[in-house]
Amino acid sequence: MPMWRRCSLPLLALSLSLAACTGQPAPGAAPDAGSDAAAAPSGEGGEARRAALLAAEQRRAALEVTPADQQHRDVEVRRAAARALARIGGDASRAGLLRALADEDEEVIAWAAYGLGSSCKGREGETVSALVARALARDAGPGSAAGARGGAAGEARAASAGGASAGAPRLDAGGAIARAIGRCGAEASEPTLVAWLEGPRARAVHAAYALGDLAAQRLRLREETLVALLNLAAGSAASPPVPEALYPIGRLEHVPLTVIVRIRDVATARLAEAGDARLFAVRALGRAGKEAVVELRRVLVTRGVFTASERAEAARALARLGAPGQRALAEALAPLVPSADPLALTGLVGEDLGVLLTVLDALGAPGAARKPLRDLAALPPPPSAPAAVLRRVAWLRCAAAKLLAGADHREPLLLGCDVTAPADPERKPGAAAPVRGSIGARAVVEVIGRGAITGARLAAYRAYAEGGELRAREAAIELIATHDEIAGAPELLAKALAAEEPGLVAAAAEVIARQPQRASEDPKPPRRKRKRRRDDDRGAPVATASAAIERALLSILDRPGARDDPGLIDAVIDAVGALALRPAEARLVSLCGSSYPTTRARAGTALGVLRGRKVGCEAGVPGDAAPGGLPALAPPAGELPAEASALVREPAVLTFDTDAGELTMTLDPALAPVAVTRFVDLARSGFYDGKIVHRVVPGFVTQFGAPFGDGAGGPPGRPALRCETSPVPFEPLRVGVALAGRDTGSSQLFVMHTRAPHLDGQYAAVGTAAGPWSALVDGDVIRSVKVRD
Repeated sequence: MPMWRRCSLPLLALSLSLAACTGQPAPGAAPDAGSDAAAAPSGEGGEARRAALLAAEQRRAALEVTPADQQHRDVEVRRAAARALARIGGDASRAGLLRALADEDEEVIAWAAYGLGSSCKGREGETVSALVARALARDAGPGSAAGARGGAAGEARAASAGGASAGAPRLDAGGAIARAIGRCGAEASEPTLVAWLEGPRARAVHAAYALGDLAAQRLRLREETLVALLNLAAGSAASPPVPEALYPIGRLEHVPLTVIVRIRDVATARLAEAGDARLFAVRALGRAGKEAVVELRRVLVTRGVFTASERAEAARALARLGAPGQRALAEALAPLVPSADPLALTGLVGEDLGVLLTVLDALGAPGAARKPLRDLAALPPPPSAPAAVLRRVAWLRCAAAKLLAGADHREPLLLGCDVTAPADPERKPGAAAPVRGSIGARAVVEVIGRGAITGARLAAYRAYAEGGELRAREAAIELIATHDEIAGAPELLAKALAAEEPGLVAAAAEVIARQPQRASEDPKPPRRKRKRRRDDDRGAPVATASAAIERALLSILDRPGARDDPGLIDAVIDAVGALALRPAEARLVSLCGSSYPTTRARAGTALGVLRGRKVGCEAGVPGDAAPGGLPALAPPAGELPAEASALVREPAVLTFDTDAGELTMTLDPALAPVAVTRFVDLARSGFYDGKIVHRVVPGFVTQFGAPFGDGAGGPPGRPALRCETSPVPFEPLRVGVALAGRDTGSSQLFVMHTRAPHLDGQYAAVGTAAGPWSALVDGDVIRSVKVRD
């Protein structure tokens, strides 16, 4: 996702104390959480244990979850224990999760299944066997186990540290088990899930979503599986259609020719039925061959019958279908172009604009759409129009101008497309000075990247790569990875690494990690016949970095606050490893002890390059990477976040005054108490006032909250949040925490436009939104936020 912070996201910090915490054993072999070797507190009440378990979850201290917690008479304690283990994950949590899987309470089972599905790598087969066995036992049991052992008292208990609130989404044990089976991807996963397609409707839907997880992982499904899904989606005289069964088909890039006609027939039939799952039919048609173009074009142009999300998805599906799809997009463009009437242009502030922008993005070349494209590129801004209207006019003008320009970065329509910024009166035609305005600057950089960046194009490129609008500069730096001809790359990368904006620093570091030779000032060596790499050469640097780049990378590793931002520090570690910078070894050893799992993994990989062998940091100290079957290792525990000392206990309503009008969201601490406390605190402090919406994917998501408006970084002095992910569905208007990897959330939130099963359990769900969030565009301003408890 990436949801996607800038440095994956998105997507996408302050030296964390790594001292051993109370109750945490020294790194190395350790007993599993929930084992008899873990000391259990005696005589503690439920409220105290729930608070302690939340602390263990946040510190990622699996060994502080005890057998007594998992056997506690208070169901909320058992739920908190299972939740902590599920979110901590890893080998140290496995035994406790298996124990929780046998619990009688449905929510405990859901957390256990979710946790096992998230950390089954290397043990896929045995994990799936345990999950299937538990599913069979639930079926054989006397009705639902929900609420058992806890009873009504557990359900009615007031929200406390980690407790449930009345408005929190319910956890579904059956769904969690099915999704875990799909995500583990064992040999038995596919036949098991196919068999479940024939069960009750709820189980069939869960199995279909799980097969979508499996399809994304394996990039294929068996032909008989696709047939079973299509039969379920088609329905019969005895059972109504299940449109969710089309979801896995949309997760595949390619499908067998033998099922294409059937996909087209079934998906077309499902277009007649409105609902969140109709989007899956639109997406499936994009896999149904060129004969599906007619139906997709109908969806795209039929306003009122189909939602804006479905119409945007139809445009993306047409883009997959080659020349016929491009012709359909070109034909559909003219009716979508708004009138140049100033009054009509005020109607651009709405979700239908996203459909038009998606069509423009899906077009590969002007083709038959050249005339409507010219009309759009020259669309006059209304006199005295508000900023929101000017911004939308600029997006349309620049999107059209990019298509018309081809590779000509000096095309006048392109250079003048952004009407949100005043024109530079001193700018001369053909001058290399960057255009003003974020939308136009990014459009020009994209066009610059379509040709060899030399001569006059190089001069124009450097104007964006050396300064100016931040996101345009980041895009220019990223071009270094794909354009070997760019002269002076080491100097540009060094300047970017010295910047204060973490997104720009990460962009440069990612280029170096991908193409380390671009950091070298040495002339490009002549091509030689590639020889087999010897083990002796494993630690040899791929390129000799310029002194400025080496200094900059080492300086970032020492920068206060950098280690609390995994998105930044991880990118820098990757660059250090790619360059095999030996002066960084001691710093990498220190980072091996980070409590952030992605940082530990990156540090281990970089140390492996320096030392010429695989290095693992599972226990917080570098050592030979552990093969499977060894005792579980306890990663280092982190510090308790400041938010944990003053948790928000009740849902809070946030009201946003934006360029698109008033919007609201309700943040509920039931499933993510620390994250919700962070966001409510930030809103109360005015952090979001004046911030821009930096990412909008029509028909999918709206995202905001980045300090610099580029999807990177977080508020100063606030370490990255621990993931508080849950096995709950991401439905339309669900609010989630944007991530660039595990435990990397900070201040960014996203709001869903539509149902997105592939996000379920991968991001923290923190609430629900209300209002036309899909009407926002990239660059819209959040003027202010008010909080009401």
